[in-house]
Amino acid sequence: MRAMQSLKIMALVCAGAFAGSSSSAQAQSQTEPGTFLIKGAKIITLNNQGTLESADLLIRDGKIAQVSEDLGTLTADVVIDGRGKVVTPGIIAPSSELGLTEIGAAASTNDNAIVDTSIGAGFDPAVAFNPHSTLIPFNRAGGLTRAVVLPSSEEKIFAGQGFAIKLTGGYDSVTDTGLVQKVYFGEYGAQLAGGSRALAYAQVEKALSQAQEYADNRAAVRQGEWRELDYSLEDLEALQPVLNGKQRILITADRASDLLQLLALAQKFNLKLIIQGATEGWMVADELAQAGVPVIIDALGNTPDAFEKLGARMDNAALMQNAGVTLAISGPGYAGSHNSYLSRQAAGNAVAYGLPYEQGIRAITANVAEIFGLEGGSLAVGSPAELVLWSGDPLEVTSYAEMLLIDGKPLSLVNRSTRLRDRYLHPKAGTEHGYKQ
Repeated sequence: MRAMQSLKIMALVCAGAFAGSSSSAQAQSQTEPGTFLIKGAKIITLNNQGTLESADLLIRDGKIAQVSEDLGTLTADVVIDGRGKVVTPGIIAPSSELGLTEIGAAASTNDNAIVDTSIGAGFDPAVAFNPHSTLIPFNRAGGLTRAVVLPSSEEKIFAGQGFAIKLTGGYDSVTDTGLVQKVYFGEYGAQLAGGSRALAYAQVEKALSQAQEYADNRAAVRQGEWRELDYSLEDLEALQPVLNGKQRILITADRASDLLQLLALAQKFNLKLIIQGATEGWMVADELAQAGVPVIIDALGNTPDAFEKLGARMDNAALMQNAGVTLAISGPGYAGSHNSYLSRQAAGNAVAYGLPYEQGIRAITANVAEIFGLEGGSLAVGSPAELVLWSGDPLEVTSYAEMLLIDGKPLSLVNRSTRLRDRYLHPKAGTEHGYKQ
């Protein structure tokens, strides 16, 4: 009886707070923080409490108040029967274009890249972020609560600056601007630079060297009393946080030899380096671990679809983790932005090929927060409640998010896909859906 009452309360919360509406404002509607009690769930805290196979979690005033194996007869505004369900921190996407791109073939909906301009490193797309993108509620329904949003480039190896968001759909979604500088190396970087990795590496090295020179002689350069530099003042200014350690630099590369070159570059300029790709990372895992350089990988990337990926293998994540590399797992390459939430499927595959289960969860939550210096990623008492209640194992594709909270507020899981499903699941006669019998 108690279980039925709990489920009924949860259903009322979801139905009342999240009733479908076609307007963006209604789609992002939230309830005010209240008191929520989840009873008897498997809780993966990712902190010193570890994983509790059957425990209670209390949320009060938007924060996690208590996590215990049995909180007894505590009362709450909403009591949820968590038996058979799993609670995890919200998923954090380490690489996406959420809010910057909508339809790839419609240029007017894409603000993720620029062409025909002198600005590369200085490009900051945060002002173009659209919190009402249809991709945000869609990915939120998949358990995503935060994301790192990165620019892309079709002309320059310096793509620009990335930022972080919460997937609330609100105008205050952007949490961290100027978070990371994105640079291309490897095959694509060589193509952008003019055909050779050597030239791509030289361009990055030269840009950083001239940014140092500019910092030491800023006034003279601006007054034209210094030699002419090859990069715009906007770019040189944008690289200052990279050089002084206040901003991370994310560089894409896959081939093992390329990864070693990036480690040497990071050491030369004392960079906070993040490597994205690392398909052959397992070959140089010890070097990556020793340098303390984290990597973002597509754990489903097991096919050698490029010469720089001939060493691709499904246990890449497990081998690097065993060596001590800090891993973040992104959505699969073919759908890494529009379907960023699929990082949990990729993590599940990595676990199937040897990555320890908890490390798989960390790679899509706590590790991403650690790598980028973000909030979230664990279920610590006293921290804002940012979590997902799953119907089952979150690394199983058949499981789904039943409830998602950001800052202690349950957010809607309604999205364009669920509306289309509901619209055509039980079509009605007449003109309601725009047709006549």
